[in-house]
Amino acid sequence: MSDTILEYLEKFGDKPFERLPFGEVDALILAQFAYLKFDGLVPGPDESDSFIPIKALKKNKDFAKLFSDTRYEKVNRELFTRMVAGKRFGTLSMTHYVNIVDKERDIQFSAITFKLYGGCGFVAFRGTDENMVGWKEDFNLSIMDRIPGEKEAVGYLKRASGLISGDFYVGGHSKGGLLSVYASSLVPESIKKRIINVYSFDGPAVREEYRSKIGYESIRSRIVKLVPQSSLVGMLFETDDIYEVIKSTGIGVGQHDPYTWVVKDIDLEHLGSLKKSAVIVSGALRQWLSTMDMKDRERFIDIVFGVADACDCSDLVSMGLAPVKSLRQMLDGYEGMDSGEKEFFRTVINSLIKDTGKQTRSEVHAEWNEFVESVDKWIESKQKKLGMTEARNRRSAENGTDS
Repeated sequence: MSDTILEYLEKFGDKPFERLPFGEVDALILAQFAYLKFDGLVPGPDESDSFIPIKALKKNKDFAKLFSDTRYEKVNRELFTRMVAGKRFGTLSMTHYVNIVDKERDIQFSAITFKLYGGCGFVAFRGTDENMVGWKEDFNLSIMDRIPGEKEAVGYLKRASGLISGDFYVGGHSKGGLLSVYASSLVPESIKKRIINVYSFDGPAVREEYRSKIGYESIRSRIVKLVPQSSLVGMLFETDDIYEVIKSTGIGVGQHDPYTWVVKDIDLEHLGSLKKSAVIVSGALRQWLSTMDMKDRERFIDIVFGVADACDCSDLVSMGLAPVKSLRQMLDGYEGMDSGEKEFFRTVINSLIKDTGKQTRSEVHAEWNEFVESVDKWIESKQKKLGMTEARNRRSAENGTDS
């Protein structure tokens, strides 16, 4: 069985940074740790500049809220437990927690500042979480020069740098990686020179036409971008050869999950190149986007999230708790669109399928077989459960009892 960040903590969690220098796995751990819900546990910018020790979180009455994203509750609890237990992260402290979810502004932004050892720190930007508004913000990357989260990230990094006495790292997973690169490129030189490395874990790239406007080249040599072998998210808009490929045990889009990334000794396991299917798919997506003007991209995004808005749920956790109901509501939302919008949506989707071509289908088919089968089994189990529930409700109604 392959090691993950959890096994890394088990093996090396008692080694302080003075004995084993900070590395890419440590950065990945903090990027994942930033997904925990620190609301009410760590002070925000307007509350206090004091750092809260990681061990103090366990004594807080709201401790359980850290793991309120039920999709990753078990592994995130294990991550916290192993971090607290060892000398490496047991003295970690944090401050300046920000969490913004605003549907009106199409923004989901969260960041937190860690104190590691001595005067060294780590500024972590959270990636897209379970909130649907965050997913729409990701889509907006294709139509905006700057999404709202990028502006927030620059201001946050400026403030956070003042709380750290020494040099520091910046990093994040997924959108958090993009925000890390973007903010580090735009902060003043006095702050930029203190940045040791910028970690982007499977984060989308800053669009090529925008890099010269933000000072990307001034930080490029310190960017550590790591993507799994079948990366989709991390290869969005990527035209630079700066990334390195690491091994994941996940399948398809499941490789985006940091808990599937393979750790070998004290580093992630690096591979020579992306899978051919990933290269083809990312190229097809770039081609697809290039054929759509900004107006059509915006229209497509509005349709996609108009369908999502038909669902009562505003986040993926709620959808997961009621998958059949959510799917039915979204299908109703699609059926409720006018014929022109439906035709436009079908045309756009068909163009994507066409752009991937026969080569993509043959290359991707084998890799995705297992994933598709797992989805089929999941749907069957949900349908079976729904059928059992409905049958039980009918029996209860007939018997005049509660279900």
